[in-house]
Amino acid sequence: MPVTPSLLIAAVDCEQLGETDADSSARLELLDRFALICDPRSRRGRRHSLTSVLAVVACATVAVGGDCLTAIEQWADNAPQQVLADLGVWRDPFTGRHQPPSERTLRRILADLDGDELDTQIGGLFRDGRTDRFAGRPRKVAGGRTEREARRAARCGQVRVGGLLSGYAADGKTLKGARRAEGGRVHLLGLATHTDATIAAQRQIPAKSGEIAALDPLLGQLGPAALTGAVITADALHTQRESARLLVEDHHAHYVLIAKANQPTLYTAAIGALSGTDTDFTEVTHIETGRGHGRTEQRITRIAPAAGIDFPHAAQVFRILRYRGGLDGQRRSKEVIYGITDLTAQQAGAAQIAAYVRDHWKAIENGTHHVRDVTFHEDVHQARTGTLPRALATFRNLAIGTLRHAGYVNIAHARRHHVYDHQRILDLFKIGSKGSR
Repeated sequence: MPVTPSLLIAAVDCEQLGETDADSSARLELLDRFALICDPRSRRGRRHSLTSVLAVVACATVAVGGDCLTAIEQWADNAPQQVLADLGVWRDPFTGRHQPPSERTLRRILADLDGDELDTQIGGLFRDGRTDRFAGRPRKVAGGRTEREARRAARCGQVRVGGLLSGYAADGKTLKGARRAEGGRVHLLGLATHTDATIAAQRQIPAKSGEIAALDPLLGQLGPAALTGAVITADALHTQRESARLLVEDHHAHYVLIAKANQPTLYTAAIGALSGTDTDFTEVTHIETGRGHGRTEQRITRIAPAAGIDFPHAAQVFRILRYRGGLDGQRRSKEVIYGITDLTAQQAGAAQIAAYVRDHWKAIENGTHHVRDVTFHEDVHQARTGTLPRALATFRNLAIGTLRHAGYVNIAHARRHHVYDHQRILDLFKIGSKGSR
């Protein structure tokens, strides 16, 4: 759907949003989705359209990381007039120049936004058939070189396990530097795709609540078409009987969950079912090795039927034994984890189970949370007004997802590649006339 100038600057009423067909909006581009978000401000005295404000924040987050609103304002102040025009920024009728919003305006608007609405629209870019954007090959950067991480990812992709279903990783993250106005830290529950580590859905955990109750509405953002037949992976916190029923019976999905001492009966039963010598499990064992980041790792996965284990829809239990060591190959640490899944032996063997567990870590822990903490300095950001902490986290998800879908693996490298050129960022989001400076 082409972006028209009228769409860039038009404010859409909340009544119009309710009449929007979700299926027809599934393939909208970024600015079109921003135009569907209700403006929390009074109509009187508006100068900057909501679409242009959100577009400025989205583009600036790629360059400055959303470390603070002052940096976002500075990026916009230094942007060429043509870039501001493409973003639909307000034009002063007396001077004829486009004037970007101030830091105070950015703060006020982001703090009053509906966080669920913002997450729904931005998450829609990375689901509903949008994976065709993913390049799947090393991205060329300055000098014609490719990123080291991209080359490593390409090598790993050549030996990817076959027979995997589409997967999503669910996990929560506390914004350590951000606090609610009424007290307490902001905690977000996200759902990342296994294939490209982009956040497809996100919700803020209400005060005096937990992640378990937020799982159902989080999955509801994706809809039945995306979840039917998909595999949902989660850590031990979500290894609950009600969560297992919810995934299989209500959302028609599969689960791969980690079992720990918070479920002592299940944990003990899994240990008993998987106890034995290596010879006893020869045909249901998968061994893989990895090398990188200054260490070597060996992962040994074995599976067993979940017969007699009282857990909803349980079909198999699994054990993953991890040995880690230096590049000399000497083992220095050992870790054992147990888990349970409703996938049958015909649907997933030991190799597939190992891939689901590893994809969970790669997608949500390393691919999203680590990047937001290290590259975007999320945990040191001290926003606390209204929806502001959540909104900035959502724009970081947008920046990470867009860069990954453009073929970048190292997000820090990609940000440095875009920080020197405002137009390059607009081209990344397919905004305005490509190539104009």
